[in-house]
Amino acid sequence: MSQPQRKRKVCCFVESWESGGIESFLCNVLQHLDLDKFQVDIVTSCLKSSVFTEPLQKIGVRFFELSGDQKKLIQNHRLFWSLIQKERYDVVHLNVFHGLSLYYARLAKKAGVPIRIAHSHNTALRASLTRPIKRLIHEIAKRLYSRDATDLWACSETAGKFLFSRKMLKERGFRFVPNGIETEKFRFDPKGRESVRKGLGLDGQFVIGNVGRLCYQKNQEFLLDIFVEVKKKRPNSDLLLVGEGELREMLKQKAQKLGIADSVIFYGTSQNIERLLCVMDVFVFPSRFEGLGIVAVEAQAAGLHVICSEHIPQETCVTDLFKRLPLDFGAAKWAETLLSIRTDPLTRKEYPEKVKNAGFDISNVVAQIECCYMRS
Repeated sequence: MSQPQRKRKVCCFVESWESGGIESFLCNVLQHLDLDKFQVDIVTSCLKSSVFTEPLQKIGVRFFELSGDQKKLIQNHRLFWSLIQKERYDVVHLNVFHGLSLYYARLAKKAGVPIRIAHSHNTALRASLTRPIKRLIHEIAKRLYSRDATDLWACSETAGKFLFSRKMLKERGFRFVPNGIETEKFRFDPKGRESVRKGLGLDGQFVIGNVGRLCYQKNQEFLLDIFVEVKKKRPNSDLLLVGEGELREMLKQKAQKLGIADSVIFYGTSQNIERLLCVMDVFVFPSRFEGLGIVAVEAQAAGLHVICSEHIPQETCVTDLFKRLPLDFGAAKWAETLLSIRTDPLTRKEYPEKVKNAGFDISNVVAQIECCYMRS
């Protein structure tokens, strides 16, 4: 009788595990991966509260925290080295947004891990007082460590250029791996829309939506300015902000100061983003930078018009619902644009097929990833 085939061991590394875009991407992928073939471990410097942890634990994904602090680089490197030597992974899949994180590919190479994937998920560094220094370290590190990865992946061309050295991109290029979604899940549901809107007190309201971490990158501060202009022309408007983050209190205070607090819903995080997208009438995404902006793809699958900044990569434009505006056009112009949107509820159901045909269906993406994970 033949012996059962050994599962291939996969380490998916994330600098910090929270409830953001990288975590959403991995959750989508791993829930559709054939886990009869793979034992998957999420390894992270810092394991925080996340809506994605429990669903993955239920299907057998294990979680390992290193030091608990992203800033403890030497300790994190030492603990990662010990873990990969102990577990003897077949694949290390780095989901990162800073050149210094590519050092984990070097450690994996030294440990003899045969498949080492560096996967770029962003296009800029977060704002901070030390940003110039971080940028310098980023540029040096990507030149030193890009070649230690066997595979270079990115969610957009801009993300690839940001994380990988020019030399490596010229020599090897990168693979565009779309942030796949379960397109059918986002199909517009009129009855669900009515039910959730009623529960949130949004009957008869014009609802502007945004999903993302409440932080500098996502630029919800500007969205509040836009909403002020919207309210002047359409008083029956509400703003639905889905997400948590370090700027929550500042944003609440600003909404209070602007006199719009009663019309802004700080919803928090959710495992049912598709239900909330059905509630919205237009999706506004004024991010200062994005690797891809997968939630904008989800919004299109839900049949929502997406008004976004010029910093959202072109790869995010997968339907005729997508429109870019420069941030320096100002709040009044943004408000004018989104108020000009006319949505036909009868056509919103048609968009999952369009997003799927653009290559963003999770089954297509998982097939690519499985093929790479299984490579000998």
